[in-house]
Amino acid sequence: MKKIMTKYAFIWPLLGSIFLWIAISIVSGKFSVGQIFSSAKLCSFALLLALGQMVVVTSGEGAIDLSQQYILTLAAYISCDLMQYNVILGIIVAVAVGALCGLVNGIVNIYLKVPAMVTTLATGYIIFTIILVLAPTMKTLPNAGFVDFINLHAGGFSMLTMICMIVAVLLALLLYKTKYGKQLHAVGQKRIAAKYAVIKVNKVVISAFVIGGALCGLSGTLCGAFNGGAFQDMGTTYFLPSIAAAFVGGTAASGGKSNVAGVCLGALMMYLLTTFLNAANLSVGMQRLIQGAVLVLILVASVSDDAKKN
Repeated sequence: MKKIMTKYAFIWPLLGSIFLWIAISIVSGKFSVGQIFSSAKLCSFALLLALGQMVVVTSGEGAIDLSQQYILTLAAYISCDLMQYNVILGIIVAVAVGALCGLVNGIVNIYLKVPAMVTTLATGYIIFTIILVLAPTMKTLPNAGFVDFINLHAGGFSMLTMICMIVAVLLALLLYKTKYGKQLHAVGQKRIAAKYAVIKVNKVVISAFVIGGALCGLSGTLCGAFNGGAFQDMGTTYFLPSIAAAFVGGTAASGGKSNVAGVCLGALMMYLLTTFLNAANLSVGMQRLIQGAVLVLILVASVSDDAKKN
Protein backbone atom coordinates (compact mmCIF):
# COMPACT_ATOMS: atom_id res chain seq x y z
CA MET A 1 0.00 0.00 0.00
CA LYS A 2 2.83 2.36 0.94
CA LYS A 3 4.61 1.67 -2.35
CA ILE A 4 1.42 2.44 -4.27
CA MET A 5 0.91 5.74 -2.43
CA THR A 6 4.54 6.69 -3.06
CA LYS A 7 4.44 5.78 -6.74
CA TYR A 8 1.11 7.49 -7.34
CA ALA A 9 1.77 10.63 -5.31
CA PHE A 10 -1.21 12.42 -6.87
CA ILE A 11 -3.50 10.28 -4.69
CA TRP A 12 -2.73 12.40 -1.61
CA PRO A 13 -3.82 15.77 -3.06
CA LEU A 14 -6.75 14.04 -4.77
CA LEU A 15 -8.00 12.67 -1.44
CA GLY A 16 -7.31 16.04 0.19
CA SER A 17 -9.32 17.87 -2.48
CA ILE A 18 -12.28 15.50 -2.07
CA PHE A 19 -12.18 15.88 1.72
CA LEU A 20 -12.04 19.69 1.53
CA TRP A 21 -14.85 19.80 -1.05
CA ILE A 22 -17.05 17.78 1.31
CA ALA A 23 -16.05 20.01 4.24
CA ILE A 24 -16.88 23.16 2.26
CA SER A 25 -20.23 21.68 1.26
CA ILE A 26 -21.06 20.89 4.89
CA VAL A 27 -20.07 24.36 6.14
CA SER A 28 -21.92 26.16 3.32
CA GLY A 29 -24.93 23.84 3.54
CA LYS A 30 -24.94 22.81 -0.11
CA PHE A 31 -23.10 20.32 -2.31
CA SER A 32 -22.03 21.83 -5.62
CA VAL A 33 -19.96 20.32 -8.42
CA GLY A 34 -19.61 23.87 -9.69
CA GLN A 35 -17.33 24.50 -6.70
CA ILE A 36 -14.73 22.20 -8.30
CA PHE A 37 -14.88 24.02 -11.64
CA SER A 38 -14.70 27.40 -9.91
CA SER A 39 -11.73 26.31 -7.78
CA ALA A 40 -9.94 24.88 -10.83
CA LYS A 41 -10.27 28.30 -12.45
CA LEU A 42 -9.18 30.33 -9.45
CA CYS A 43 -6.18 28.15 -8.60
CA SER A 44 -4.71 28.72 -12.08
CA PHE A 45 -2.18 31.36 -11.05
CA ALA A 46 -0.84 29.35 -8.10
CA LEU A 47 -0.78 26.26 -10.33
CA LEU A 48 1.51 27.86 -12.90
CA LEU A 49 3.83 29.03 -10.11
CA ALA A 50 3.76 25.53 -8.58
CA LEU A 51 4.65 23.90 -11.91
CA GLY A 52 7.55 26.31 -12.29
CA GLN A 53 8.67 25.63 -8.73
CA MET A 54 8.45 21.89 -9.40
CA VAL A 55 10.85 22.17 -12.34
CA VAL A 56 13.36 24.21 -10.32
CA VAL A 57 13.23 21.92 -7.27
CA THR A 58 13.59 18.84 -9.49
CA SER A 59 17.02 20.12 -10.57
CA GLY A 60 18.28 19.15 -7.11
CA GLU A 61 20.76 20.33 -4.45
CA GLY A 62 18.12 22.30 -2.55
CA ALA A 63 17.14 24.46 -5.52
CA ILE A 64 14.06 26.62 -4.93
CA ASP A 65 12.81 29.90 -6.38
CA LEU A 66 11.77 32.51 -3.80
CA SER A 67 11.49 35.27 -6.40
CA GLN A 68 8.37 33.86 -8.05
CA GLN A 69 5.86 36.25 -6.52
CA TYR A 70 7.90 39.25 -7.69
CA ILE A 71 8.37 37.88 -11.20
CA LEU A 72 4.61 37.33 -11.41
CA THR A 73 3.94 40.93 -10.35
CA LEU A 74 6.49 42.41 -12.78
CA ALA A 75 5.03 40.33 -15.62
CA ALA A 76 1.54 41.54 -14.75
CA TYR A 77 2.63 45.18 -15.00
CA ILE A 78 4.48 44.63 -18.26
CA SER A 79 1.65 42.68 -19.91
CA CYS A 80 -1.03 45.17 -18.86
CA ASP A 81 1.06 48.06 -20.16
CA LEU A 82 2.04 46.53 -23.51
CA MET A 83 -1.40 45.01 -24.17
CA GLN A 84 -2.67 48.55 -24.62
CA TYR A 85 -0.77 48.46 -27.92
CA ASN A 86 -0.73 44.78 -28.88
CA VAL A 87 -2.02 41.75 -26.93
CA ILE A 88 0.41 39.22 -28.41
CA LEU A 89 3.34 41.57 -27.78
CA GLY A 90 2.27 41.96 -24.14
CA ILE A 91 2.10 38.19 -23.59
CA ILE A 92 5.41 37.45 -25.32
CA VAL A 93 7.38 40.19 -23.56
CA ALA A 94 5.94 39.33 -20.13
CA VAL A 95 6.81 35.64 -20.51
CA ALA A 96 10.24 36.54 -21.92
CA VAL A 97 10.96 38.85 -18.96
CA GLY A 98 9.99 36.02 -16.62
CA ALA A 99 12.36 33.68 -18.45
CA LEU A 100 15.11 36.33 -18.28
CA CYS A 101 14.66 36.61 -14.51
CA GLY A 102 14.96 32.84 -14.30
CA LEU A 103 18.09 32.95 -16.44
CA VAL A 104 19.71 35.45 -14.06
CA ASN A 105 18.76 33.26 -11.08
CA GLY A 106 20.27 30.20 -12.75
CA ILE A 107 23.52 31.89 -13.78
CA VAL A 108 24.10 33.38 -10.32
CA ASN A 109 23.32 30.04 -8.67
CA ILE A 110 25.53 27.96 -10.96
CA TYR A 111 28.48 30.16 -11.90
CA LEU A 112 28.75 32.35 -8.78
CA LYS A 113 28.03 29.34 -6.54
CA VAL A 114 25.41 31.24 -4.53
CA PRO A 115 22.76 28.90 -3.02
CA ALA A 116 19.46 29.06 -4.89
CA MET A 117 17.53 30.18 -1.82
CA VAL A 118 19.85 33.15 -1.26
CA THR A 119 20.05 33.95 -4.98
CA THR A 120 16.32 34.05 -5.58
CA LEU A 121 15.60 35.91 -2.35
CA ALA A 122 18.05 38.63 -3.40
CA THR A 123 16.86 38.85 -7.00
CA GLY A 124 13.27 38.91 -5.73
CA TYR A 125 13.95 42.10 -3.78
CA ILE A 126 15.73 43.61 -6.77
CA ILE A 127 12.74 42.81 -8.99
CA PHE A 128 10.38 44.31 -6.42
CA THR A 129 12.48 47.50 -6.38
CA ILE A 130 12.21 47.65 -10.17
CA ILE A 131 8.43 47.31 -9.82
CA LEU A 132 8.31 50.21 -7.35
CA VAL A 133 10.29 52.39 -9.78
CA LEU A 134 8.40 51.46 -12.96
CA ALA A 135 4.85 51.06 -11.65
CA PRO A 136 3.95 54.79 -11.52
CA THR A 137 4.89 55.17 -15.20
CA MET A 138 2.98 52.14 -16.52
CA LYS A 139 -0.61 51.52 -17.57
CA THR A 140 -2.02 48.98 -15.13
CA LEU A 141 -5.40 48.10 -16.66
CA PRO A 142 -5.64 44.94 -18.82
CA ASN A 143 -6.83 44.69 -22.41
CA ALA A 144 -10.62 44.24 -22.36
CA GLY A 145 -10.60 41.75 -25.24
CA PHE A 146 -8.04 39.55 -23.52
CA VAL A 147 -10.05 39.66 -20.29
CA ASP A 148 -13.14 38.48 -22.17
CA PHE A 149 -11.11 35.71 -23.81
CA ILE A 150 -9.76 34.14 -20.60
CA ASN A 151 -13.25 34.29 -19.06
CA LEU A 152 -14.89 32.28 -21.86
CA HIS A 153 -16.42 28.97 -20.73
CA ALA A 154 -16.94 25.63 -22.47
CA GLY A 155 -18.34 22.51 -20.82
CA GLY A 156 -17.96 24.00 -17.36
CA PHE A 157 -14.28 24.82 -17.87
CA SER A 158 -13.06 28.38 -18.28
CA MET A 159 -10.52 29.33 -20.93
CA LEU A 160 -8.18 30.15 -18.05
CA THR A 161 -8.41 26.56 -16.80
CA MET A 162 -7.93 25.16 -20.29
CA ILE A 163 -4.80 27.26 -20.84
CA CYS A 164 -3.33 25.85 -17.63
CA MET A 165 -4.29 22.30 -18.63
CA ILE A 166 -2.54 22.73 -21.98
CA VAL A 167 0.58 24.09 -20.23
CA ALA A 168 0.53 21.15 -17.79
CA VAL A 169 0.25 18.60 -20.62
CA LEU A 170 3.08 20.23 -22.58
CA LEU A 171 5.26 20.33 -19.46
CA ALA A 172 4.50 16.66 -18.75
CA LEU A 173 5.56 15.76 -22.30
CA LEU A 174 8.77 17.75 -21.84
CA LEU A 175 9.62 16.14 -18.51
CA TYR A 176 8.64 12.54 -19.21
CA LYS A 177 8.96 12.05 -22.96
CA THR A 178 12.09 13.98 -23.93
CA LYS A 179 15.84 13.68 -23.46
CA TYR A 180 15.84 16.96 -21.52
CA GLY A 181 13.33 15.59 -19.00
CA LYS A 182 15.44 12.50 -18.37
CA GLN A 183 18.53 14.65 -17.95
CA LEU A 184 16.78 17.01 -15.51
CA HIS A 185 15.72 14.12 -13.28
CA ALA A 186 19.19 12.57 -13.48
CA VAL A 187 20.80 15.88 -12.52
CA GLY A 188 18.37 16.27 -9.64
CA GLN A 189 19.14 12.81 -8.28
CA LYS A 190 22.93 13.24 -8.33
CA ARG A 191 24.77 15.96 -10.18
CA ILE A 192 28.18 14.32 -9.97
CA ALA A 193 26.86 11.11 -11.50
CA ALA A 194 25.12 13.17 -14.20
CA LYS A 195 28.43 14.80 -15.10
CA TYR A 196 30.05 11.40 -15.49
CA ALA A 197 27.14 10.50 -17.78
CA VAL A 198 28.24 13.44 -19.98
CA ILE A 199 25.17 15.51 -19.16
CA LYS A 200 25.68 19.27 -19.36
CA VAL A 201 24.60 19.84 -15.77
CA ASN A 202 24.99 23.62 -15.71
CA LYS A 203 22.89 24.03 -18.84
CA VAL A 204 20.16 21.74 -17.50
CA VAL A 205 19.93 23.52 -14.14
CA ILE A 206 19.90 27.01 -15.67
CA SER A 207 17.21 25.96 -18.14
CA ALA A 208 15.11 24.72 -15.19
CA PHE A 209 15.21 28.23 -13.71
CA VAL A 210 14.35 29.69 -17.14
CA ILE A 211 11.31 27.43 -17.49
CA GLY A 212 10.23 28.30 -13.96
CA GLY A 213 10.60 32.02 -14.69
CA ALA A 214 8.66 31.76 -17.96
CA LEU A 215 5.76 30.06 -16.15
CA CYS A 216 5.81 32.88 -13.58
CA GLY A 217 5.62 35.34 -16.46
CA LEU A 218 2.62 33.55 -17.94
CA SER A 219 0.95 33.41 -14.54
CA GLY A 220 1.44 37.16 -14.10
CA THR A 221 0.00 37.85 -17.54
CA LEU A 222 -3.16 35.87 -16.81
CA CYS A 223 -3.38 37.13 -13.23
CA GLY A 224 -3.20 40.79 -14.25
CA ALA A 225 -6.00 40.32 -16.77
CA PHE A 226 -8.22 38.28 -14.47
CA ASN A 227 -7.86 40.63 -11.49
CA GLY A 228 -8.57 43.74 -13.51
CA GLY A 229 -5.05 45.07 -13.48
CA ALA A 230 -1.63 44.91 -11.84
CA PHE A 231 -0.86 45.96 -8.28
CA GLN A 232 2.32 45.80 -6.22
CA ASP A 233 1.65 42.85 -3.89
CA MET A 234 -0.48 40.70 -6.19
CA GLY A 235 1.97 37.79 -6.17
CA THR A 236 1.89 37.40 -2.39
CA THR A 237 -1.52 35.70 -2.41
CA TYR A 238 -0.33 32.82 -4.56
CA PHE A 239 3.21 32.24 -3.29
CA LEU A 240 2.69 30.03 -0.21
CA PRO A 241 -0.10 27.93 -1.79
CA SER A 242 2.08 27.36 -4.86
CA ILE A 243 5.03 26.06 -2.82
CA ALA A 244 2.71 23.80 -0.83
CA ALA A 245 1.10 22.54 -4.05
CA ALA A 246 4.50 21.68 -5.53
CA PHE A 247 5.52 19.51 -2.59
CA VAL A 248 2.18 17.95 -1.68
CA GLY A 249 1.91 16.95 -5.33
CA GLY A 250 4.93 14.67 -5.09
CA THR A 251 7.93 16.87 -5.90
CA ALA A 252 10.92 15.57 -3.93
CA ALA A 253 12.53 18.27 -1.78
CA SER A 254 15.95 16.78 -2.55
CA GLY A 255 15.29 16.90 -6.30
CA GLY A 256 15.15 14.29 -9.04
CA LYS A 257 11.43 13.58 -8.77
CA SER A 258 8.46 15.45 -10.19
CA ASN A 259 4.75 14.80 -10.67
CA VAL A 260 2.79 17.17 -12.93
CA ALA A 261 -0.60 15.56 -12.19
CA GLY A 262 0.11 15.65 -8.46
CA VAL A 263 1.06 19.33 -8.56
CA CYS A 264 -2.13 20.19 -10.48
CA LEU A 265 -4.22 18.43 -7.84
CA GLY A 266 -2.08 20.00 -5.12
CA ALA A 267 -2.91 23.49 -6.42
CA LEU A 268 -6.61 22.59 -6.44
CA MET A 269 -6.36 21.25 -2.89
CA MET A 270 -4.64 24.38 -1.60
CA TYR A 271 -7.30 26.61 -3.16
CA LEU A 272 -10.05 24.47 -1.67
CA LEU A 273 -8.29 24.86 1.68
CA THR A 274 -8.43 28.65 1.27
CA THR A 275 -12.12 28.42 0.33
CA PHE A 276 -12.82 26.30 3.41
CA LEU A 277 -11.03 28.78 5.68
CA ASN A 278 -13.06 31.62 4.14
CA ALA A 279 -16.28 29.65 4.64
CA ALA A 280 -15.28 29.17 8.28
CA ASN A 281 -15.05 32.99 8.60
CA LEU A 282 -11.41 32.99 9.72
CA SER A 283 -9.39 36.20 9.51
CA VAL A 284 -6.78 36.68 6.77
CA GLY A 285 -4.03 36.46 9.38
CA MET A 286 -5.34 33.16 10.73
CA GLN A 287 -5.69 31.81 7.19
CA ARG A 288 -2.05 32.66 6.43
CA LEU A 289 -1.01 31.01 9.70
CA ILE A 290 -2.84 27.79 8.86
CA GLN A 291 -1.52 27.79 5.29
CA GLY A 292 2.00 28.29 6.64
CA ALA A 293 1.55 25.43 9.11
CA VAL A 294 0.30 23.17 6.31
CA LEU A 295 3.34 24.10 4.21
CA VAL A 296 5.71 23.27 7.08
CA LEU A 297 4.04 19.88 7.60
CA ILE A 298 4.25 19.12 3.87
CA LEU A 299 7.95 20.09 3.72
CA VAL A 300 8.76 18.03 6.82
CA ALA A 301 6.96 15.03 5.33
CA SER A 302 8.77 15.49 1.99
CA VAL A 303 12.22 15.83 3.58
CA SER A 304 11.54 12.89 5.91
CA ASP A 305 10.49 10.71 2.97
CA ASP A 306 13.65 11.65 1.04
CA ALA A 307 15.83 10.89 4.08
CA LYS A 308 14.32 7.40 4.42
CA LYS A 309 15.02 6.65 0.76
CA ASN A 310 18.61 7.80 1.06
